[in-house]
Amino acid sequence: MVFYKSCSILLPVDKGWRRMGSCDFGLDSLRDMYKRNGGCSSNTTKLVSCGGKLLLLWEGYMKHNPSNRKKIWCAEIRLKTDDEGEVWGNVEWIDVVQSVPTQCELLHCLVVSL
Repeated sequence: MVFYKSCSILLPVDKGWRRMGSCDFGLDSLRDMYKRNGGCSSNTTKLVSCGGKLLLLWEGYMKHNPSNRKKIWCAEIRLKTDDEGEVWGNVEWIDVVQSVPTQCELLHCLVVSL
């Protein structure tokens, strides 16, 4: 589960949820980058598993947008579990992957192998 306002990731544990920790360049850095680039334009954050990593995609919000376009951002997060079972995330990559007209919406996220 991802909260797009705060950019937090919660993991299912026993009938409940637990906030995922962070590490060196982890979720705190991702949250800072997310906020610095305007956050999200709507509830369009998508999360998908890809080769043992998480890909987080969202539509970037731009307050002053003369080009009438929005940016689709992607973050690649490597997960690891410590000896106590705590899950940590390390952001390995984050950048804009596409610029689209503002009327477009991010509906689904699929991983394909070529």
